[in-house]
Amino acid sequence: MLQYSLGPVPIHAVGFWLPAEDQPIQGFKFKQAGGRSELIKGIAGGDANRRKYFAGWCQFLKLAKARNGQAIQFTATGQGVPVDVYGYQNATQRPQLLDLESGLVPIAPWDAVAVVPRHAALFQGVKSMAPSNFLELGNLAGASTTM
Repeated sequence: MLQYSLGPVPIHAVGFWLPAEDQPIQGFKFKQAGGRSELIKGIAGGDANRRKYFAGWCQFLKLAKARNGQAIQFTATGQGVPVDVYGYQNATQRPQLLDLESGLVPIAPWDAVAVVPRHAALFQGVKSMAPSNFLELGNLAGASTTM
């Protein structure tokens, strides 16, 4: 679930994104359905639905990109599954681990993202790869999307 709010981030949140100052969120999103919006269904149930969880993270990051925003991941909440997020820029053709736990990270520079299980060695040591390979490997391990 997405929770649009003008107040503090709920303690059970697994992530947060902040839009750029010149990209405000429409007011109705805070009021409609109590500010809640369904991001993805069917993520409960363990390993069988983990891929959907990773896909939900991709959608979450895509929303942040649409508002030229920044995102952070909260792992100490006891909710969700810790993930690694890799960004990919077409100009450099190099995957880069985004440290979403250290603070707000700009999402706008990335042309694609891959969300994979924590500590997956999938992109370690990769100097360059085609965008299609980045997306394919990301989908094999978790989920990936163009932004």
